[in-house]
Amino acid sequence: MWVRTVVAAVGIAALVAIGLVIGRATGPQPPVAPPPTLLHADNDTDDGPPVAGTREATGRNGGASLHVVVTPANGWLGIEVESATVPSGTRCRLFAYDHAGKGYEAGGWVQSATPDFPIYGAVLLAPADLASVAVVDDRGAKVVSAEIPPA
Repeated sequence: MWVRTVVAAVGIAALVAIGLVIGRATGPQPPVAPPPTLLHADNDTDDGPPVAGTREATGRNGGASLHVVVTPANGWLGIEVESATVPSGTRCRLFAYDHAGKGYEAGGWVQSATPDFPIYGAVLLAPADLASVAVVDDRGAKVVSAEIPPA
């Protein structure tokens, strides 16, 4: 007698489980939240007027030069390297520096004989905290930097 009870209980439990699976598969789906959005740092200055707060800077060091456009977004910065004259073959790392001198890597490239500018980078740094942008070689030496004017 108890075997029938156990078999019946297991059968009922199986039917309930199957019903739950079917119900979840065929029932309405919970709403899906849209992905979070960030303000776009439109640092492509070739497609129209720049975003408010955009800053430009040029720096020179010996024969090296750097021209950048920095565009604020929602708590971060877009950095557009308009031009950089550094020796061909240099492994360039783009850094943004805050007022305390701490560096934040924003991108990189290998300089060619005919570089394809602009080059875009981004860094999680508040616009007011940015002091300079620099090209650093693979040994960690600053090749050239540009002081960024205050916002």
